[in-house]
Amino acid sequence: MSQYLNYAIQLAKMVSGQTGVNPPVGAVVVKDGRIVGMGAHLKKGDKHAEVQALDMAQDEAKDATIFISLEPCTHFGSTPPCVNKIIDFGIKKVIYAVKDTTLPSNGDEILQHAGIEVEFRHNTEAEDLYKDFFISKSKEVPEVSVKVACSLDGKQATDEGESKWITNKAVKADVFNLRHTHDAVLTGRGTLDADNPQYTTRIEEGKHPTKVILSQSGQIDFELDMFKNTHTPIWIYTQNENLKTDIEQVEIIILTDCSIENILIDLYQKGIGKLLVEAGPTVTSAFLQSQYTNELILYYAPKIIGGSGNYQFYQTKNIFGLSEVPQFEIVNTQMLEQNIKLELRKK
Repeated sequence: MSQYLNYAIQLAKMVSGQTGVNPPVGAVVVKDGRIVGMGAHLKKGDKHAEVQALDMAQDEAKDATIFISLEPCTHFGSTPPCVNKIIDFGIKKVIYAVKDTTLPSNGDEILQHAGIEVEFRHNTEAEDLYKDFFISKSKEVPEVSVKVACSLDGKQATDEGESKWITNKAVKADVFNLRHTHDAVLTGRGTLDADNPQYTTRIEEGKHPTKVILSQSGQIDFELDMFKNTHTPIWIYTQNENLKTDIEQVEIIILTDCSIENILIDLYQKGIGKLLVEAGPTVTSAFLQSQYTNELILYYAPKIIGGSGNYQFYQTKNIFGLSEVPQFEIVNTQMLEQNIKLELRKK
């Protein structure tokens, strides 16, 4: 693979989680063996990666090659089509790593008609980066990652509700980075009351996700620590029309049906492209049984808690046959100082 295409993919990975409902994209302009421009799409509504790179290259973009992690866009959105900018700057060749199956028209034909050579150079690393984005865009719901920290026997807490801390400090640090790469973190009222979480990102220059709370009853304790942090918005989804608060950063969203589907559709319309679920067994189980979970991230501590299983992270009322249970595939494993991190994708 070209080192320049690899650079473009790495740029895209660096901005993953900060582009909202838009894809993370990287671009590199090369002329006579030199990088003359590079860019990444930094946030929704901002310049696309190709435009950033071309604006840096300026006159040196003429007769140059541009390497892009994703096929350049062909439609007018909050910004003009990138194919037009590529044509205007006199680029000689376009090389991209992933075809955008959501585009309304064929960018290759538009560029080739303008006399520009186009090469689709398939790359597995880039394909993995955009796989969930394509699913998300087609369904118009966020990419969903469910995170669970538990014992070897799958408990998130003891029968008495003790959960701090099952996993170690290395896991906590990894979760901070996980929050940094998502637009929002979602939890249920039960976890709010039990753990009094803040869901912040305690890393240098970290991005704090929007906090989303699910509470059909709307019985919220506004004295909890989360509501004392004014850095990020808090959205509460409820069916309780009487729920009110004067806290400035809190928005109460009343739905007649607080189903996962309805909430995800609303979150996507609000610009949430990547959602992290950090919740107790009830909410976690609901997402794992739904069709909307893209990724499951499990942190296992080398402990066996036992007990009745009230805090088993996955619980169902019904008993299912093995052919009916949710299926996952392990895509990555990592040791975090004697704790194990498993990254799984929904099949």
